[in-house]
Amino acid sequence: MNEKEGKIKIIRISGLMVFYFILLVTILAWITYGTLQGVFGMLSYLIIGLINFYPWIIPIIGIPLGILNFLGIIGPDMYNFTLSLAHLNSSWMSITWFWFILVIGNIIDIILTLLIILRVVELITGKKEPKTDYALINCTIIDGDKNSKTINNGVILIKNIVDEETDELPGKIVAVGQKEDIEVPENYKTIDLKGKYILPGLINAHCHLTGSGKPTFLMKLSDKWLNRFIRILGTPLGMILLKSMMKKNALNALNAGITTMKTMSDPIYMDLKVRDDINEGKYLGPRLICAGKGICITGGHGGVMAYIADSIPEIRKAVRQNLREGVDFIKILSTGGVMDAEKIGEAGRPQMTIEEIKNACFEGHRGNLLVATHCESTKGIEEALEGGVDSIEHGAAILDELIPLFKDNPNSLRGYTYLTPTISAGMGLAALPKEETKITDIKKQNAVLIEKGMIQGLQKAYQSGIRFGVGTDASVPYSLHYEVWKELYYFTKYTGMSNQEAIYYGTKNNAELLGIDDETGSVEEGKFADLIVLKKDPLEEIEALADVDHVFIKGYFIKNPKVKKIKGLEEFEPIEIQ
Repeated sequence: MNEKEGKIKIIRISGLMVFYFILLVTILAWITYGTLQGVFGMLSYLIIGLINFYPWIIPIIGIPLGILNFLGIIGPDMYNFTLSLAHLNSSWMSITWFWFILVIGNIIDIILTLLIILRVVELITGKKEPKTDYALINCTIIDGDKNSKTINNGVILIKNIVDEETDELPGKIVAVGQKEDIEVPENYKTIDLKGKYILPGLINAHCHLTGSGKPTFLMKLSDKWLNRFIRILGTPLGMILLKSMMKKNALNALNAGITTMKTMSDPIYMDLKVRDDINEGKYLGPRLICAGKGICITGGHGGVMAYIADSIPEIRKAVRQNLREGVDFIKILSTGGVMDAEKIGEAGRPQMTIEEIKNACFEGHRGNLLVATHCESTKGIEEALEGGVDSIEHGAAILDELIPLFKDNPNSLRGYTYLTPTISAGMGLAALPKEETKITDIKKQNAVLIEKGMIQGLQKAYQSGIRFGVGTDASVPYSLHYEVWKELYYFTKYTGMSNQEAIYYGTKNNAELLGIDDETGSVEEGKFADLIVLKKDPLEEIEALADVDHVFIKGYFIKNPKVKKIKGLEEFEPIEIQ
């Protein structure tokens, strides 16, 4: 069923609900009054009652106004006044409806009041133009390259005040070096970092803004109930709540030092709306690169947040719709996943055909957009590479004969395909006992299989020179938006790479893979000041990335970043692999 048919069905169901409600009221009114006048009077009473009780739904002042009205201090006695207009006598039914209106009115008033308060707070605490050029002094600079040496007693100049007559953008780094090599202009505000460590903001190349990573009841819902839940999110109130939640997750990540996020399919194109609000300066947030809605097959992985496409024409239409909506790249889901597999070993089963993958890539590449695919099996990787995808998301064990096609893929947009292993994605479900995660034995075993496959894929990529990025799949259970540093820790644990290499993969390398290396990803002149400041040396202990002292995003200085951590989650040790 397409979206248009879905909307028609919803309208039809709504119409039936209204009809049956009127029928019920008519029957009850006939039982109560026993006359046709009573029936029409009761139906009139419903309409008049809604109009007369307007004070209760006025934001902020609705409840006190309604109470004054109810007490007769202002206006007429609403109950008797409404009965009079409807030409009715008092009855249990009219009294019940009267109190029902009061309760609903109060609820509406509270919701509207909360929304207004949230909007006012957003305006007060929203994005403010930086009025100061900054000179960061006495810092240890880790520039994001995997081979460069740290700069001790370093200085970074950030220019936020620019000449409006030029094309120069504010928030860029204009000088990086040692103290003796850089003269700090008098009009720059000096921030003494007292020897702290400064490096590029982290980049999460695979996440979803819809969830926080806290396990919820949604894990247990069937596709039918998940689709109903998504339809609720599509209502006006649902979209407000969804956008608020996604904004909260993005800002939480920013405060943890993640200055760029690549969203890999969220409902109702809400990730694009959050992205646009940030870009328009409505509030301060991370740089967002968004997929909009993913594309999968009927019964396929991720169907509740994706287009359902079962043929080449349907895939072509879905890609073109995403292009029209203004997505930054195309996300397809060519294999199954852990949560939808019903048998052990079924997770990662190929779902899209090679021709369907090729068609998605052809349409996406014609729009000059990269195509990423959810892919969790070796066979799936083989077919996705042949189809011409630009990135394999999650991954699995990689056969030696597939390595050349990763490095030189003529069907991809840039001539190569890279891997985003997302080791964090399944680690919680694989490492924690079923008693903690509340998943079935089948899902548990599949989680372990997929997790080991992703680790093997990372190891092969590192050993063979396949390009790979850093993403966590944040929002899935136990993968939290503020814990990108754990993915870097897993990289060091399972490959033996140095901390400096891991930081490179999560910053400069990620920016190159996402095509934004001319803007961010390293501490260099001409790039935006997307920076994090740490108290401890991450080259000595990667866990230092978990404690961010300051954050800069496009030159904006977040002096005291606050991360709202989820409480009550069980700690776990990562799984061991041969």
